Amino acid sequence: MYYLTRQAAFEASHSYRIPELSDEENHRLFGPTANPNGHGHNYLVEVTIKGKLAPEHGMVINLSILDLLLKEQVLAYYDHKHINRQHPIFADNPHLQPTSENIAIQIWDTLAPRLNEAQLHRIRLHEDSSLFADYHGEEQMVYLTKTYEFSASHRLHSQHLSDEHNWEIFGKCNNAHGHGHNYVLEVTIKGEVEARTGMIANLDFLDEAVQKHICARFDHKHLNLDTPEFKNLNPTSENFVKVIWEILEPPLRPTTLHRIRLKETPKNHFDYYGESSKVGAL
Repeated sequence: MYYLTRQAAFEASHSYRIPELSDEENHRLFGPTANPNGHGHNYLVEVTIKGKLAPEHGMVINLSILDLLLKEQVLAYYDHKHINRQHPIFADNPHLQPTSENIAIQIWDTLAPRLNEAQLHRIRLHEDSSLFADYHGEEQMVYLTKTYEFSASHRLHSQHLSDEHNWEIFGKCNNAHGHGHNYVLEVTIKGEVEARTGMIANLDFLDEAVQKHICARFDHKHLNLDTPEFKNLNPTSENFVKVIWEILEPPLRPTTLHRIRLKETPKNHFDYYGESSKVGAL
């Protein structure tokens, strides 16, 4: 089985509003995104196709066919449009909020039946550089990923090893005075889309939980010296990503935490799905 991903970009505006609610009630529910005049994004959609190679051309799908589908079935309806007012699905269903979750589902529903040569595997919709939604055609199950950054220092040193052995394993990362990183944290939650809001969770709730329980705890800290979690635990990113999961998962309930990804440097990142979870399809 081969997987091919093609990207397309579009610019659009939208607003989140429940028609029967007042401006004040909508703003209380959706914040500034309830502005009736709309707000906008530079969207990036990634379409992942899976299938076997066609013997006549050696591809999963003819890219010109896929590009034409994206142009005619996606860009024509979204690019430089006000989604609530000009996209037929959302214009005819004013209670259907044009959230990233619902747009990803709508793009899937549009493309999936029109792919004859291969099978649609995933729609990933980036609303901005810090937020994207994934949909795999699983009823209303959507995966939403939000990105955060914080800065911290650490020293990689195991209490179970000699100083010499620590240096052999960790090299300059064993520097007694420590070193630092700009960590990039991806938090992925999953769930069914709530019909009223079009979301799987309130993003303000997610932001507040990450800020309170992770950023406030670790940002501008020396992990070994300033945090109790690493008093006796070597702060490798493998250990760190599990610690973040264990801290963040309880306050996020009933929202389901799916994955934590921690990027230590541009060269490496670390994923954790919890002890009892199966690795997801992101």
